[in-house]
Amino acid sequence: MKFVVNSVKSGGCRLGVMSDFGLHGKKIVETPMCMLYTRRGSAPHLTADMLKKIQWLPPMAQMSVTNMIEHHEAIEAYKQGIGKFANMKDYIVYTALHDPATEVMSGQNDTATVGVWSKSGKVRLDVEMFVKVQEAFKPDMYQALSDGDTDLKAGKKRTNKSVTRTLTYLDDILERLPKSQVLKDAAIFGVIEGGNSEFERCRSARETASRDVAGFVIEGFHNQGPQTELFKISDIRDIFKTTLECLPEEKPRLMHGAFPPDQVLEALELGLDVFDSSYPYHVTERGGALVFDFVHIADPEDMDGNKAVQKGWEIDLNDKKYFEDFGPLIEDCSCYTCKNFSRAYINHLRNTSELLGSVLLMIHNFQHYFNYFEAIRRALAEDKYEQLKTHITKQKVCNNS
Repeated sequence: MKFVVNSVKSGGCRLGVMSDFGLHGKKIVETPMCMLYTRRGSAPHLTADMLKKIQWLPPMAQMSVTNMIEHHEAIEAYKQGIGKFANMKDYIVYTALHDPATEVMSGQNDTATVGVWSKSGKVRLDVEMFVKVQEAFKPDMYQALSDGDTDLKAGKKRTNKSVTRTLTYLDDILERLPKSQVLKDAAIFGVIEGGNSEFERCRSARETASRDVAGFVIEGFHNQGPQTELFKISDIRDIFKTTLECLPEEKPRLMHGAFPPDQVLEALELGLDVFDSSYPYHVTERGGALVFDFVHIADPEDMDGNKAVQKGWEIDLNDKKYFEDFGPLIEDCSCYTCKNFSRAYINHLRNTSELLGSVLLMIHNFQHYFNYFEAIRRALAEDKYEQLKTHITKQKVCNNS
C-alpha cells in the first residue's frame, strides 16, 4: 500500500491519497475519509441491494476479528477471503481487532494472548492464531494484534505493559509474515498504545514507526463502544499531538471510535487521516437522524450565513412531536429515505418497533456522514475549511458538547 500526503491545510489537516492495495491494487482512497462500518461482514440493518442506494459510499469496508472469528474456518475453507464471503468483494477490506461499536471487556489480555469476544464467548487469540485468521480473511489492510486495555485512568505500570506487549505481538507477527504468501501484499498497521502517558505514547510511536508497518492505529484512550461519543479530543489534545509528531508524515493514521462532527474536525487538525463510521450506527440504534448542516456554509463576507442553523447533530424520531410531521428528515436531502418517506412515517415505525425504521434511518445516517467527509475534503481543497468549521461549531448544543 502507498500513501501520499498532497497538502497540509488549516494547521494540520492532511489531504492525501492511499493506493496500491493488496487485492484491489487499482483502487484509490482519498483522505481524510471514513470506512464503511460493518457488523459480521454486513452493513447494519441493510441488505447488499439497500446498501447500493446510498451515495458517497466509501471504497473501504471495516470488518472486525471479534465479529467474524467464529467463522474463520468456514472462511478459510471458502478460500476467497472475507470480502467475497460477505458479498462485499468490491470493497477494500480493512480488518480491525475489535468491533468499535461494542465495548471491550477489561482485564482479558496477558503476555501471550488477547481476549476477543464472539457470539460464542471469549476467544484467547495468540499471534499464531491471529496470523491464521488474517490468512483466512485475506484483507487488504489489517490492524496488528494489540493490548489496548487502557483508558485515561490507567496507571503507569498498566500502560507500560500495554506498550511492551503490543510491540512484542507486532514483532512476532512480522517474524511470521515472510512465510505467508497470502499476506505478502496486505498492509499491516502497527498500533500505538500508552494510555494517558506521554512517555509511553512516544515510546510506542517511535518503536512502532521503526518497524516495517504501512500505517498506524491510535488506540488505548478508551474501550470502544457507545461511550466513545462522549470522548473528547480536547481532553487529550496535547498528548495526541505529541504522539502523532513522533510518527512519520508519509504513513496514514487511523483511529476507531464514534466521532461526532465536531470531534472529526478536531482530530483532523491534529493529523488523523482515517475514521470508522460507527457513529451513524449508534445514532440509528437510538432512533436518531443526523441533521447537522454542512452544505449551507457562509461566505467569508457573511460569516452568519443566510440559513437558519439547526442546533444539535440529530433529531429523535421516537419523539411524539414528529407524529404529524410529514416533511423529510432533511429538506433537499438526496438519500432514498428522505426522497420517499416522512418523519411521521419513521416515527410510526419506531413506536411500533418495525424493523424498517432502522433500515430507513441507517440509509440516511450513513449517507449523511459519508457526504460530510466529502464536504470536508472539498472544503480543504477549496480553502473553505475555516468556514465549514465555524458553521459546524454553531450547531453544537450543550448536550453534544
